[in-house]
Amino acid sequence: MKGRIFGVMFATVSLLGCGKAEEAAVSPAAPEVPQQAEQAPLKSGPVEPVPAQITGPVAAETVAAPAVSAPSSPPIAAKPVPAHPVSPAAPAVEATPAAPKPDLAHGQQIYRQSCAVCHDKGVAGAPKLNDSAAWATRLAQGIDTLYNTALRGKGAMPAKGGNPALADADVKAAVDFMAAQSR
Repeated sequence: MKGRIFGVMFATVSLLGCGKAEEAAVSPAAPEVPQQAEQAPLKSGPVEPVPAQITGPVAAETVAAPAVSAPSSPPIAAKPVPAHPVSPAAPAVEATPAAPKPDLAHGQQIYRQSCAVCHDKGVAGAPKLNDSAAWATRLAQGIDTLYNTALRGKGAMPAKGGNPALADADVKAAVDFMAAQSR
């Protein structure tokens, strides 16, 4: 039954496209298709865009597209609209500058001048350079704690390694060098 209905509908649409709707054999079960007004002839050349919505019956020649394809263009991205208006005078957030990399060569020079006397041999419990086990607990306390200890002294270690003429930056460079060598 479905095959017969399809055949009748196909014949009707084909004849409508040729302008011979009167000759179409329509069975009582098939819906009646209204005749369309005469359409403009097909033209060759670039394809025009199809309207978003087509209403009413469509003839066969309207459905067939010409062999010419339209040039493609990239889709235009829609600009997202914020849910809440954004103030144009909103202050810019500045990124926190990264800590400068330690100057290990300078730190090594300061270490040799003021720290090596004790830290090369482990004098009075000083952690030896390159001894990661001895430095592990100190490094776990954080670099700022190491800086403060070196600047102020602790136990047998004098402040600034016994050289009060050293600038704080020099002492910190020596600490950075020792920490880097002992990780």
